[in-house]
Amino acid sequence: MDDSAWQIEEASLVLVEATLDAMAALGYLSVTRLRVLLAVDRHGPMNLSSLAERLDMSLSAAGRVVDRLDEAGLLSRAPAPHSRREIRIQATPEGRDVLERLRAVRRRSIGQALDRLSPTERTTLFRMLRQLTEAAGQ
Repeated sequence: MDDSAWQIEEASLVLVEATLDAMAALGYLSVTRLRVLLAVDRHGPMNLSSLAERLDMSLSAAGRVVDRLDEAGLLSRAPAPHSRREIRIQATPEGRDVLERLRAVRRRSIGQALDRLSPTERTTLFRMLRQLTEAAGQ
């Protein structure tokens, strides 16, 4: 492998910084809370053990974060339809709104960078990112 991975990693830091800047603008989500909220929003509803496994967290740590997000009104817990013993966690409308505001700040930042590229460069970038995303998912 040449230095392609290094270059892509370096470029991805721009996106990480955009996320951290957006989090700072919102002012109240830690990285851990954001990871949990994003995971539940993207892959939920889910139970606590599935969430902990997905994020490689202990069950107790995941439970504490879910407690905080539930108290903040960003996640909700309810019995699963198939089993009253299982608790399903899902993002609330408020939680999805927080994520949408975060994404809007990120999109503005990314959009400003994209505006500096030619239409051909943007098209190539979109195509290559889609391919990279598909390859990473395999």
